[in-house]
Amino acid sequence: MRTFKKNSLAVLTTFLISMTFGGAISANDLSTNDKECKDVKPRESELLGSWEYSAENAPEQYKLGALSIFKENGENNVFVQLDENEVFGKKVKLEGNTISFEVKLEGIVFNVKLTAKGEVLTGTYTYADGTFGIKGARVKIM
Repeated sequence: MRTFKKNSLAVLTTFLISMTFGGAISANDLSTNDKECKDVKPRESELLGSWEYSAENAPEQYKLGALSIFKENGENNVFVQLDENEVFGKKVKLEGNTISFEVKLEGIVFNVKLTAKGEVLTGTYTYADGTFGIKGARVKIM
């Protein structure tokens, strides 16, 4: 009978110790994972920055230009620089590596949709005369 009590006590002690330390380890794992989840920041879009572009089928003064895509006060913005004009984009929507916005030039509204893939920019602009392509490249600052 004594042997049974000693063995039972040893088994019970081992069980209680494993439950205590096992619970502590699990609790540490949970708090670490919670902390890591809170520290994860969304990835910035590849579009943010400055780009040079060419627009097909555009009048000469609008064929080549530059644009800057940036965040200010938590809002996405687009600044377009043309030969003789500078204009901010309106209704800017940035989703991942795609941006859409509109610009108004000479009373005409142009809807623009662009996607960045690495250092290359592609997309379209649309207005009453149709939809046309835009190609561009990231401006590298040295």
